[in-house]
Parts: sequence; structure tokens; C-alpha cells
Amino acid sequence: MVLRKCHGCDDTGRIRAAAASGLSLMLLGGVLSGAALPAHADEPDADRIRLAARQAGLGALSEVPVPAPANLDRYLNPGEPARAAVIVLGKALFWDMQVGSDGQACGSCHFHAGADNRTRNQLSPGLKHREVAARGRFGSVGSGGGGGPDYRLRAEDFPFHRLKDPEDRHSALLFDSDDVVSSQGVRYARYTGIGPDAAAENSAPAADAVFQLDGANTRRVEPRNTPTVINAVFNFTNFWDGRASAWFNGVTGSGMLDSDARILVVRDGELVERPATLYPASLASQAIVPPTSDLEMSFAGRRFPDIGRKLQRLKPLGLQRVHPRDGVLGPLAEARVVDGRLQGPAGLRTTYRELVEAAFRPELWSSRLAVGFGPGGVRRLHRETVAGADAGYTQMEANFALFFGIAVQLYQATLISDQTPFDRFMLGDNDALDADALRGLKSFITVEQGGNCIACHSGPELTAAAVGQMQDADGATLVEISSMPELEQGLLVAGGQTAWVDKGFSNIGVRPSREDPGRGDEDEQGRPLAFARLALASHPAAPALPECGQPQQGACPRNGRAAVNGAFKTPGLRNVELTGPYFHNGGIARLEQAVEFYDRQGDFSDQNIADLDGEMARIDLDDDDERPLVKFLLALTDERVRQEMAPFDHPQLLVPHGHRAPRPAVHCTGLDAACDHLLELPAVGAGGRPAAGLPPLASFLGVAHIGSDDDDSSDDPDREADDDRGAGNRR
Repeated sequence: MVLRKCHGCDDTGRIRAAAASGLSLMLLGGVLSGAALPAHADEPDADRIRLAARQAGLGALSEVPVPAPANLDRYLNPGEPARAAVIVLGKALFWDMQVGSDGQACGSCHFHAGADNRTRNQLSPGLKHREVAARGRFGSVGSGGGGGPDYRLRAEDFPFHRLKDPEDRHSALLFDSDDVVSSQGVRYARYTGIGPDAAAENSAPAADAVFQLDGANTRRVEPRNTPTVINAVFNFTNFWDGRASAWFNGVTGSGMLDSDARILVVRDGELVERPATLYPASLASQAIVPPTSDLEMSFAGRRFPDIGRKLQRLKPLGLQRVHPRDGVLGPLAEARVVDGRLQGPAGLRTTYRELVEAAFRPELWSSRLAVGFGPGGVRRLHRETVAGADAGYTQMEANFALFFGIAVQLYQATLISDQTPFDRFMLGDNDALDADALRGLKSFITVEQGGNCIACHSGPELTAAAVGQMQDADGATLVEISSMPELEQGLLVAGGQTAWVDKGFSNIGVRPSREDPGRGDEDEQGRPLAFARLALASHPAAPALPECGQPQQGACPRNGRAAVNGAFKTPGLRNVELTGPYFHNGGIARLEQAVEFYDRQGDFSDQNIADLDGEMARIDLDDDDERPLVKFLLALTDERVRQEMAPFDHPQLLVPHGHRAPRPAVHCTGLDAACDHLLELPAVGAGGRPAAGLPPLASFLGVAHIGSDDDDSSDDPDREADDDRGAGNRR
């Protein structure tokens, strides 16, 4: 515990007040005072803590409507069969390794509780760093190794920012790294087309200056840690920096910012361009970005219509067995269970064309006219004069991003983990949480002399970035006025100045803002990502700024101050036990380390003070608060997720996990690149891992979230670095 002062904690007024719970800070302080709740020495009163949690805005996730676009009927065929077909399409697309240029599925980075627990070849240098030279520079690792491409992470490498006293951010620095733990994607190459059988894509070799071993390209690694897709449908925007818009335009991930985005629609026998808008649909906006990213799933230069053309020629999930008891795909699965083992052909007994036609209205796919790209690329499609020209795409291919985004969103909307012990407790089960977890919940919701977690992890969704947390009586509230912190004699205190902030985004001092601007960044067209900056620039697609300067409104920020640099979307916390490593840089492996991070009020709060979330100044945990808080976080795990029971079941998946020796210049899948070490994730049906004879999912590196750092990494999928673990080297 760090001794701190707090000047003006109750009188400066956090205008994103009430910790996004609908209460004022004054009311929260009253509800959560020491007189209202039992002291630690007493047995916690479950009913009183539940009441306080309800008053703070928490609740069971099952009580929250799942966000869905109101105008889906404009795009989907009428009736329940179309709704069923689009979810089948979405799940097939999400898990199909054929979607990527190099064997990458969306699920390749989201297979473990919706996140990624791989440990080898998962390091990325500071690709978002403002200093260009730092973007290709790997650092050493905490255990003393060299790090870099193909390095295998160990528990001893964490945390990436290590202090002599883990509860004092000013204590002696023992180790620091600006590297990021993320997910490996494609090996770099240039897309040149589809082969005759469509099973392999043609590519031209291209050297990768960063991700390579002795001149042989390794798989590239993303610049930010992989978030879970479970419950992601509740997020108002997606990606850590929120660039996946809540308004899906059917073509790109930028929503209304791309005013030229058009889909193709048949009207009176003619093929015409029309804008598309679905809201809320940030999952659809997010879904169509990785498949064309040359870091994640695509050779450089591949477009979404190329993906549509390729998949129409291939059997869905044609490289992977599907369990006949899969909760969504089972009725179409080719494989069968014989003598307790999954055997038979891979894939589904259908085609992607059939699924699109069953799900979507004919005016979106029925034309056979050829379509080409105008000078604006994917955002300006025009009709070719020669129908069926080899250079053109069909309407179905040209609109494939629309189908992909909607289908994946509606599939992911089924991935709701609302059966945690915490959810049961909030519905009235006093036995769902033990005494320690109840004390942890009390710390979670306590604003002063507590964890103040509720300030950002608010509502039943446990994130202020949720669709339901963005709404007020007048509609969406996307920009707020925040009271900013100050430093006084090295201590973080509440200050008197204010700034515009994007709701649901916070700079909490994980890394210096210069290493990754987060929400303060711009998109590829140079437009600000932050709603606050768009509004200050009077962008046509910007939200309105809230009124200020009057009583009950808070002080207006001086000189248009926007505190968005280094801010990242607040993640939800369900299943956090299973989704490590943590934060946008993946620099912490254990929840105990994460709690210590908050107790010291961040690692780089002093350097980031101009943009730091003011709520960091309110955190004041006692030593005996920390273990109960971790116990509460462990009570946010849905056992269906741990056991991969429906709706969290999945097809077979082969995931790359580093590269096999000999490493230099080995020929693999047509690429002059390092060969893959592949792991097989067996197909799991609705009965989950128990029915398949598999152990439950475990934490990242098998670490204990409460305990010592020298845990045995029993869940490390690469314990023996070159053991095929049943997958074989299929490359």
C-alpha cells in the first residue's frame, strides 16, 4: 500500500461521474462508506454487498439485452431459417483456416477463452512507437534471454516492468521492456492471385526486416495484445484503440468516416451503388479488418473480393474436421464419431455460396455482372462493361465484406458468458461467492479507500466501453469531461483541471504514451480516432461535445484540452482468469501482478500525467484488499468457457506456434520462410472438453494468479519446443 494524499476528491467533480453507474460520486461515497458495509474483520454480509453492487450499477449479464442492429431485415432474408444460416456462415468463416492467405483463421488468435495463450513467437517490438527506429528493435526479456522472433516466453519473463517494491512505482527499477506480447499472424509476402484450385494463394517473396531469423521470414506479430471475442458484442467500438466503428458500412472498418463506402445492390435489374449502415455493429466493422491485414491474415495487397472469390471455390472448413455434435455446425459436419474418436472427412456438407444465398437477400448477390475497382480501391466499386470479364468480380464477391462482417458479428453475438459465480450472486445466490470474493467485490465497488475498479469496469458488462454504458436519455454519450490528476511531491492527486475524453477509454500508465498513442492515433487517412478530437475539429461524423461551464456541468476544458493520447478501451473482465497476459502490451501474466499495478497507481503515470485517467488518483488498496480482489476476479469465470461447452465449442484448428529447426531459409508452403511448428486443437462438440476427454482450459503459462512466480507451466502448449503434440508438421 502506498501512502497518498487526495486534494479535492469530492469537490472537483468527475463529470463522467458516478463511475458510469448512474449514481453521483457523493451517493457512491455514501453507499460504500465503512458504516454501510462490514469491516474486513467481520464476516461479509452478502445481501448488503449485493445491494451496494446494484446501487453502483452492477448486475447479472443475462439482464442486459444483446446489442443487435435494428435494420438487419434490410440485409437478411425473412424468417428464422435465414437467422440460423447466417450464424452457421459466421461460425464457419470465423474458424476456417482457408480465410487467411497463410493458414490463418480468425480463430487462430482467439481460440483460448476467446483470446490467445500461445507462448512461442509471440513477441512484437514497438510497432506503434513514435520513434521510428524503435519499431524494429526487440529488447531482452525478464528471465535474461535474448527475446525477439521465435522466442519462447516463460513465467519468469513477467512482468515486463519490474520494481524492487511492486507497490511503489518510484522504487528501484529492476527490469523494463517496451516489447509487446501479442499473436503471430502471416509470414510477409505479396499477394499475386489465386491458384487454379484456389486452395493456395499465389505470392511473391518479400523480405521482412523485423520478423525474420537469419534472413528467413517468421510469422509477423501484432502490435497489441489479443483481446477476447467472448462478450465483445457488448463493446460500443472494438480493437484496443476503438477504430472498429459502431456504424458498419459494409466495406471498411471505419464506419461513417468513410463517406464514400458503397455496397452493390440490384435495383430494377441494374447494379447500383448504395451506402450501407448498421448500428450497433462494431463487431462487423472489426471482423473485416484482420482478413486483409498483412500482419494478421493476408498477403500484402489482397482485397476482400479476392477472399470471396477464393472461398466460393472451396469447401467450408475444408482443412478441418467439425464435430457432428457442434452446437451450430454439427448437422452439416462431414466427420463422424466412431468408437469414441472423431473420424472421416473434413469440412461441411454445403458451400459458402449456398450459405450466403440462404442468409442474405438476393438483391445483394444475384447479379452475375462483372465488377472492377475504381481508383479509390475497395471504397469505389464500378460495374465493368463486359459481363464475366476475367479481371472483374461478381456481385457476391464484391459484397463479401458485407456478408462476412454481418455473419461473424451474429455468430459472436452468441458468445455470451453470463453464467459466472458473480452472475449467480447478483441474481440472488448468496452461496455463489465465498467470503474472500465478497470482500473483493466490496473493494471493487468502493470509490475511496478501495480499488475504485467500478470507475472504468462499470455496469453488468464490467466495462464503461459497452453499448449499454454509452446511452443516456438523449442517446449515445461518446465524449465526457473528466477531472484530470496532478502530481504533488511525487504523489498522484486529484487536480482542478478538466479535459475532453472518449468514454470507455483510459490512459492508466501501462506504458509511456509515446510508445503507443492508442486512442490518440490517426487512421490510415489521417483522421483522428478519438471522438473528442473529431468533435473539436468539427468533423461531419463527429458526436456533439457535452455542455460545460454551468452548475452541474463541470468546468470546460482549457484550450480545447483532449486527454486521449495513450488511452485504450476498457476491457470487460469476465473469464479474465483465462485470458492472460494482460493490458494492451501483454506485459503482466498474473492477476496478482495486475492488482499490484493498480495499487501503485500505474507504472508510467508521472510521464503520462497530461492524459492520465483521473480515477487512478482515487485507488487506495490496503494490503489485505489485494488477495480478496483477485478472488473476486476469479469468480468471473464461466465454466462453459473453461470447458469449451456450447456456445464456446469449435472445429478442429491447427495453429502455428513458432518455427521448426532448421530455421534458416527453409521452403514452406511456397514461401522462402521459416517452417511452422503446428499445434492441433481438436474439434470439440457442444459437450465441450469433458465429452472429448480433454482437460479444462488453464491460465496463461499455467501460472497461479495468487502465489509464487515459480509456478510449473503445466498449460504451456510448447513445453517441448519441437514436439508436434499430435499435430505433425503439416507444412
